[in-house]
Amino acid sequence: MQRLFFVVILLCISSCSSHKIIGSWEFIEVYEGTVPNIDTLKNKQNHSRYGNGVLSFHKNNSFTSKELTGNYVHQNNLVKMKYSDGKDTLQMKISYIDKDYLLLSLGSGKPDTWFYKRIKDKK
Repeated sequence: MQRLFFVVILLCISSCSSHKIIGSWEFIEVYEGTVPNIDTLKNKQNHSRYGNGVLSFHKNNSFTSKELTGNYVHQNNLVKMKYSDGKDTLQMKISYIDKDYLLLSLGSGKPDTWFYKRIKDKK
């Protein structure tokens, strides 16, 4: 009985955390390496030399990034993104996520980290 309870709680936590990524995120900056402390970034605005853009994750496992679209799979702390016109799948590690901020790091190669702020729905 305890084991079943634990499995149900684990599935609920997993399901709830996978919904955190759904929504639109404003690109703020890309950093070389990993970002050790999200608190130092929370007041940053987009003044990136890379420009601006929005990354949106949708409930149907599709995403949009600027003018491009694709599909994604979210598993644990990884997001596998495949652009519609691309051959390769981009694997990103979710370094940090909460209701307002998202840090994505490349899963391989050069460990750059992209910082995003959630775009609030206007009601």
